[in-house]
Amino acid sequence: MLTHRRSPVRAWRIAALLTTMAAALFVAVGCGSSSNSSGGSSTPASGNALAGITKAESVVKQATARPTSIGITKPIGKPVPTGKKLAFISCGVEACDVQGKIIAQGAKDLGWTASTIATDGSPEKLQGAFETAMRNGADAVILNAVNRAAVAKQIAEAKQKGVAFVTCCSTEPTGNGILYNTSTAQQNGEIGQDLAAQVVADSKGKADTLYVNISAFQILANLGTSFQQAYKQYCPGCSIDSIDIPLTALGKDAPDRIVSYLRSHPKVNYVVLSVSDALGTGLPAALQAAGLGGKVKIVGQGGGTQIFQYISGGQVQSIVPFDYYAVDYLMLDALARHFAGAPIQNTAPPRWLMGKTGLPSTSDLFPVVANYRDQFLKLWGKTS
Repeated sequence: MLTHRRSPVRAWRIAALLTTMAAALFVAVGCGSSSNSSGGSSTPASGNALAGITKAESVVKQATARPTSIGITKPIGKPVPTGKKLAFISCGVEACDVQGKIIAQGAKDLGWTASTIATDGSPEKLQGAFETAMRNGADAVILNAVNRAAVAKQIAEAKQKGVAFVTCCSTEPTGNGILYNTSTAQQNGEIGQDLAAQVVADSKGKADTLYVNISAFQILANLGTSFQQAYKQYCPGCSIDSIDIPLTALGKDAPDRIVSYLRSHPKVNYVVLSVSDALGTGLPAALQAAGLGGKVKIVGQGGGTQIFQYISGGQVQSIVPFDYYAVDYLMLDALARHFAGAPIQNTAPPRWLMGKTGLPSTSDLFPVVANYRDQFLKLWGKTS
C-alpha cells in the first residue's frame, strides 16, 4: 500500500486551480451566497420526528463502517495490452504530485509506463502539457478536474489521434473526447446524505446547523442540495442556515467569517464544511479563541493530514475523506477496459464517514479500502 507523508494537503486546490481557468465557472450555485434560514429554532424530536432520527442513525451505522469493496466486481475478462504510455498532467500543487505517484504505481501494475508533466495549473501550461504528451507518443492522458473549454482543442486532437483521455472530479459530461469521469458532482451528492444523517443522529434531532459552502466550485452544488434535502427529511424541526465563502477568503479569513456568523447566531451547534481542507484549517483554533470550542461540532467532506489531526484531537467530529487511491485506480481501470475492448464501469469511489474511531493515520494519506490494489489487480488479471 502506498503512503505519502506530507504537509497539510489541500485537495480543494486541485479544483481551485483548474476551475479558475474559466470565469464562466464562477457562477453562484449550491446553497447560495447569503444566509437563508429554513426552519425555526431546533426542537426536541417527538412523534413522527423519531422515525427520521431512526433513519439517520441507520444511515450513519452503514456509512461509518469502513468499506471493503472498491465497488467494481466485474473483471475485464480480456487481456489488457501492455506497453501503453500514460501521461499524467499535474496541476501544480502537492496533491497532484501525490496522485502522480499513485498513478505511476497503477500503470506499473498494468505493465504500462507513466510520466508526470508538471504545470502551474494555468490554461496555457495545461494546453502545452497536453500537446507535449501527444507529441511524446502518449496512448492516454489524465488531467484532473478538467474544464473542457480550457483544453477543447487538445481534447479534439487527442480524439482524432486515438489518444484516450480520462479525468476525475469534473463537472464535464463524458463523451466527445472524454472517455471517463469519476468523483462526479452527482456521485458526490450522496456524501451530503451521510453528513446530514451524522448531524441529525448525533444531535438526536436537536441540531441547529450552519452549512458553509464555496459556490465558486460548481462541483459542490449537488453536495449542498443533497445535504439540505436529507437534513430536512431526517429532521423537519431542525434549523439550518448557509453562508458562502468567496475564493479570496480561502487560506486567509475563512475561519473568521464562520466564527463571526456563529457569534451572531449562538444557537448553532453544528458546522458542516463543503470542503474540509479549504474551510477547516484554522477553524478549531478560531472557535476556541471565540469561546465556542466545546459548543460547536464540525463535520465535512474532504480532508488532509491537518484535518486528520483535528479528528484525532477531537476538534473535528467526522469527515468523508477524498479517496485519492480509488479515484486514480478507477481512472486506470477505465483505460485498461478501453484498451482491452471491454465495457467501462462507471463506478463512484467508495465513501466512508470517518471519525476518531478507526482513523488509520494522522500524518499520511490512506486508501478508504485497505486492499484496493489487490482488488484492482484481480479485476485486471494481474498479480502483485
